Amino acid sequence: MRLGTLVIRNFRSCYDTTVELSEHLTLLVGENDAGKSNIIDAIRAALPPASGRGGLWFDRDRDLSYGQPDGTRIEVSRSYVDLTTGEDALFAPSLVDKHRRLVHTIRFDTDPDRPRRQRLSHSVGESQVPDPEPELRERIVHVYLPPLRDAASALDSADGNRLADIFQVVATAEEITAFEGSANQSLGELAQDPATRKVVEGVQTHLTSVTEPVRHRIVGVTHADQRLRRLTRALRLHMAAFGLTPTDLLGSGLGYANLLYIATVVLELERAADFDLTVLLVEEPEAHLHPQLQSVLLSYLLEQAKASAISAQEDSVRPAGRVQVVATTHSPHLASSVSITDVVVVRGRERVVVDEPKPLEMDGSHASSGTRHLETTSVALASVPLEDSDRRKIDRYLDATRAALLFARQVILVEGIAEAMLMRVLAEHVVYPTSQDTPNGGSNRQLREQFRAISIVPVDGVDFLPYLLLLLPPDSPLVDRVVVVTDGDGGAGDKRRTSIHGTFPGYVQDGRLSVHVGATTLEAELYAAIANEAVLRDAYLKQHPQSGTKWDAIAPAPPATAEQRAKAFSDALKNKRLDIGKGDFAHVIASLIEGNGGANFVIPAYLDAAIRSATIPPPEAATAKDADGTI
Repeated sequence: MRLGTLVIRNFRSCYDTTVELSEHLTLLVGENDAGKSNIIDAIRAALPPASGRGGLWFDRDRDLSYGQPDGTRIEVSRSYVDLTTGEDALFAPSLVDKHRRLVHTIRFDTDPDRPRRQRLSHSVGESQVPDPEPELRERIVHVYLPPLRDAASALDSADGNRLADIFQVVATAEEITAFEGSANQSLGELAQDPATRKVVEGVQTHLTSVTEPVRHRIVGVTHADQRLRRLTRALRLHMAAFGLTPTDLLGSGLGYANLLYIATVVLELERAADFDLTVLLVEEPEAHLHPQLQSVLLSYLLEQAKASAISAQEDSVRPAGRVQVVATTHSPHLASSVSITDVVVVRGRERVVVDEPKPLEMDGSHASSGTRHLETTSVALASVPLEDSDRRKIDRYLDATRAALLFARQVILVEGIAEAMLMRVLAEHVVYPTSQDTPNGGSNRQLREQFRAISIVPVDGVDFLPYLLLLLPPDSPLVDRVVVVTDGDGGAGDKRRTSIHGTFPGYVQDGRLSVHVGATTLEAELYAAIANEAVLRDAYLKQHPQSGTKWDAIAPAPPATAEQRAKAFSDALKNKRLDIGKGDFAHVIASLIEGNGGANFVIPAYLDAAIRSATIPPPEAATAKDADGTI
């Protein structure tokens, strides 16, 4: 099962807010004060935490929407869909509506005169009948990752709670008992250490001098057995870049400290197997993370959710272990890294709350005043009426900004939108396809994830030099690697490569910069391989359904070499015998490759080399390994 619809009433800015959630991951985007955190908190208050510790409780003074009178009920209704056959049978007593969706509603009565134990109630179904089996609600839980501002302090705090939580998730009860026993044994040995005995003897000397004349006392040092949480207070998490010695978290910077904290929270998803559904609530994952880390994190969470859906057993009544992610963000980079079908736009609109009428005015009328407040609304972009092709096109064109260039560690610079659209699709479906993964995930998966963290930037032309000068100043490069991809253009591409090599010889030599030049143009190089003919012809006919004869006429007489095919296609473009919109043509090709057209697709050699060059270890990684002696 998954959470399909959330309806929130009279909770803070959510006077009557409906949120439609996506299957695996929902990204709540919107300006400050729109109500994103209120939606997250409503879910937290409605669902128990997976940890079993106290969750968020409703509070009248804090949570009742402004202007609503005391006694108004706060309601959070959750509608669950996609129940497995086993879940349908298990929750059958709660499926009281004709549509047989599972609907849970929690209500909090804000009447201050009512005893608190009577204020909270639960019901099922749209008819809101009392929940017949309340214990089943405990099979749906949440894990909460708060907005991080100082993760280093949270992880390094002396209370030891975070580390103790990790122990309890990862280690078995037997392993924790063994750890406590070993630690307490070590404490006992410390009590008998020579340094300890010396201290005791020193104290005893002075104690004897003052107590022996009256009633002699002796002193000793022993230890009290400690439990897990007290023991972990003495432990600290350290971290460093690969190949270096881990040190204090502050040395790694706030961004990576935040990722470490996130990792400790995501570990709680190990408990997901104990529940039918675990909703992971993540607030502002972009805090202190540069754009590439944001994309990798979101991609990782999405994969966790998808994998849990696949592993759920249809007929079993055992916990399904499903994971669903709901995250809030202010980051345009994050918003552009997912499909718009996974985005919910949260907005605040003005709501006028009318105050009590004032006394009669001179003319006998009643004057009343009103105060203006924000009311939260939401729009799931999946519900916007768009053709699938239009939606895919928006997904590809929707990009954050080229300012991401300033945060990137690895960059691919391309000429235009066509190359930018195709590079990632070619990398994931042709160069590193899932069909070649090894049983445990394999290196291809790692390379695909590495490629997702690379910024692909179209420069809208062939003038790469300004971007390279920005990224590769002398002695202080801003990036680990830059890959340039450019067309041959009748020899002009080779001249561009020679010029770039002459400007940055040191960076070319150490592998930080590489330039990859095609023989002609992108489209001609794709056409050169006869294996690509079917995909390209299909893409052209989707643009020009009546022009099949025109397309077929450009092929040179067989047998034709790849060079002859490329030249024929290039000539057809120059002579305008073939009319393609490069961006639209690339968009359709990408869609066909994603739709299983990539199985036999042949990637041009220069693009293959560019993708592989971008995913080899950067110079610093090689240096660190050499220094560490692992090569």
